[in-house]
Amino acid sequence: MNAIARRGRLGPEWRLRLLFLLLALVVCALVNPGNFGAIDTTRRWQVARWIRLGEPEVSPSDTAYGITGRNGARHSYTGIGQSLLLIPFDAAVDAVVVPQLGRFHLDATRQKQVAELSIAFLMQSFVTAGVLILAYELLLTFHFSRWVSTAGALGLLLATSCLAYIQSAQENELLLLLALCALWGVRRFYADHRAKWAVVAGSACAFAILTRASALLETGVFAAYALSAGGGRKRFLAGYLAPLAAAILFDRWYQYYRFGDAFSTYLGIAGKQLRPPSAPPSYPFSYPFWKGFFGTLFSHDKSIFLFDPLVVLLLLLVVLTWRSLAGELKRVLGWLALLEVLYIASSARYFAFGGDVAWGHRYVIMPVQLLCLFAIPILLAQGGKLTVGGRRALWAIVWASAILQAASTAIAPNLEILQRGMGYDHGVIWNRAVNLLEIATSSEVPGRFAGVPVEWRTLAYLPFQLRFRFPALARWAIAGWLALLALLPLLVFAILRAARIDVKRP
Repeated sequence: MNAIARRGRLGPEWRLRLLFLLLALVVCALVNPGNFGAIDTTRRWQVARWIRLGEPEVSPSDTAYGITGRNGARHSYTGIGQSLLLIPFDAAVDAVVVPQLGRFHLDATRQKQVAELSIAFLMQSFVTAGVLILAYELLLTFHFSRWVSTAGALGLLLATSCLAYIQSAQENELLLLLALCALWGVRRFYADHRAKWAVVAGSACAFAILTRASALLETGVFAAYALSAGGGRKRFLAGYLAPLAAAILFDRWYQYYRFGDAFSTYLGIAGKQLRPPSAPPSYPFSYPFWKGFFGTLFSHDKSIFLFDPLVVLLLLLVVLTWRSLAGELKRVLGWLALLEVLYIASSARYFAFGGDVAWGHRYVIMPVQLLCLFAIPILLAQGGKLTVGGRRALWAIVWASAILQAASTAIAPNLEILQRGMGYDHGVIWNRAVNLLEIATSSEVPGRFAGVPVEWRTLAYLPFQLRFRFPALARWAIAGWLALLALLPLLVFAILRAARIDVKRP
């Protein structure tokens, strides 16, 4: 009888997780552009095939990329983490999808495009489902209700820059997934002091370090946050540090294997080999510090407040409801704010300010998204203490942010970067609004789109891109896409309804 009761209690939670998975599949199908969406991910895929199949680490056709290592071989200068994640998806597509492509008489180029599309969709769906589930689980540890935690997870997906980076399939959302896992592990350890949760947190941070070296920042901040909570410090460190030590040893071996030097970094070697003649010796950290620091906050092309308005919402809520916020919530927000400042400072001098072709500042986006996760739950929990007009104004920010993030996926970010070089320097978001209006009304100003590929002047989603290569297939694909789009709000409603029913269940 007890076993049946336990299964009954687990049922609603698993139902909610399955709905999150379904939502991830639908969203990724909607925003997928038909490829990885960014050349960085394509290069990491090549590294995955180098590890798995012995192909060149840098594609021979990618002549503008790579640095020289041992024996004159060309190597990638990125972390290995996302490439490791890509390996099982690449193997699955090679085993299941690729053998079927020959039946359609596709040439090698088309087969590779279909394989890339399939791998991108699988990886995007896996990461997105993980982000939703872990965001929900993390919010529960702060004693938000199931319904509020569900709303917070949905807000993270649909009302933050999370959506744009799912589309581009860059490592940012993998880093968000790992950060959520680490923070969830810390919170679980804080609750019962079991060593396995410290291992979970340390393992997530370890994989994040292999993905991008900047993850050392959250590794330190999350450890400090855990230790500041008090109790079981030695047990936490024992579990937390072991996977970190293993990851650092592996990273140093990987560096030595490729470059013959265990005490250097791939970014340092890239700086020496790729430094332009006019650049200072500090290249690639050669951008003016304060310009980069304040540009992250206030520039019209990279401001975290413009590209993630839920940060503004969170700041307003913290000011308006500070006295009524739980102490544990204040502490985590303080540590995450510190993490964001550290990220901004560490990337301020990087020569490619903000990641250049990206939606917002992609080098600092993960702590921003973690902060945004708490905005909607706090609004739902504390909104009753605000005036009606105040609540409406704050909810207007939520809806404006959701519209903005939907617009972020509509066309390729390359378009606004090109237009900035043409003199249309009114900011990415303003240019995006103008571009969408002109494209929707077929009233494109010739000067704005001079020399712009036709693929960047139409919707970036796969069915609409198919019109340029497979027009007969595109008609059916667009119909399917519109059906999925109509399903999306129904699925969101179903998820919220399931969470609310579970709250009422005795």
